[in-house]
Amino acid sequence: MPANKSKTNVMRSGKGRILFVEDERELLNIYHILLEKEGYDFLSTKDIQEALTVTEAEQPDAVMLDIIISKPENTMAEQGWEYLKAVKENSKTKNIPIIVFTNLDTPKDREKSKKMGAAAYIFKRACTPREAMEAMAEVIRKERGEKEDKDK
Repeated sequence: MPANKSKTNVMRSGKGRILFVEDERELLNIYHILLEKEGYDFLSTKDIQEALTVTEAEQPDAVMLDIIISKPENTMAEQGWEYLKAVKENSKTKNIPIIVFTNLDTPKDREKSKKMGAAAYIFKRACTPREAMEAMAEVIRKERGEKEDKDK
């Protein structure tokens, strides 16, 4: 599912824009429906390079990032780490909160995520879509609260 650029120019609500970087179509469809129903704008891609472009151009309020993403040649790779590193090193995107949303669930992966600057870590198999959305909403609330504090 390509990035949904037609819905990014105008916000329908104050909830925010979510970029979902995921290659599992079923998950994309579920979250697309749920997030839009809750009033979020939804962007998605399964391509890491496109995700970097969309992140910089659209400045989403949060990114839900899968770590294991298939490459065009149909091989699986941990491309999400590359994306996370690139976003956090870019002065235009470094403050965008990224929620790692993955089937990797080792202490090493969780620690790596934290050290790289992820705002949260969600193990896909251990949470419901509603729980993942609540975690995402909390990350956005926290980020907006910190921005408001900095503006004072």
